[in-house]
Amino acid sequence: MVKVVTFFLIFMLALAMFGKLRVPYVQKKKGVKRAKKCPSCGAYIIGNGPCSCKKK
Repeated sequence: MVKVVTFFLIFMLALAMFGKLRVPYVQKKKGVKRAKKCPSCGAYIIGNGPCSCKKK
């Protein structure tokens, strides 16, 4: 049982090491867009419509 747990942990460690090598390259290609904020009230704008402060 101890052997199985040890091999599992070593396998997970190896996967984590390979994941760290690949992640920086993926993040450089696809950037995350910044969330839009309303200039007057500072609330986040969801979708393409106007802010709720301008609807009133």
